[in-house]
Amino acid sequence: MAENRDDLVKWTLGKAEEYLMSAKCNLDEGRLFVAAEEVFRAIENSLEAMLYRQGIKRIVYPGKDKEFTGRLALQFLIRDDLLRKGIISQNDYNRYLSYATKLHHAGYTYGSFEEKELRMALEYAEDLFHRAVARK
Repeated sequence: MAENRDDLVKWTLGKAEEYLMSAKCNLDEGRLFVAAEEVFRAIENSLEAMLYRQGIKRIVYPGKDKEFTGRLALQFLIRDDLLRKGIISQNDYNRYLSYATKLHHAGYTYGSFEEKELRMALEYAEDLFHRAVARK
């Protein structure tokens, strides 16, 4: 994967860009659930790149008995290292959590996404990606 912080940032931003392009294609083809997943992954990867720029080396979060990993750890790190330091706004964090919740519920309910809503989410994901790229 990557050997140092700069490599982690580049790799993660590259993945975010891939997800954005794939989300656009899936949205254009009417594959709304797949597009929603990829929009969310683009958001996650952009935020993850911002974390790596802050010096985070791994996506882990300490727990009482064991470390949290994966999306839960990412959520806590975003809150503690990006939101609390003012790198992202409360609105950014709320949107991130809202998309995560919506995607989770969509796994149980068919037809959860509307094209207009996903196009707005894609615009937000692109904005977040560009902010992550620009942030040095």
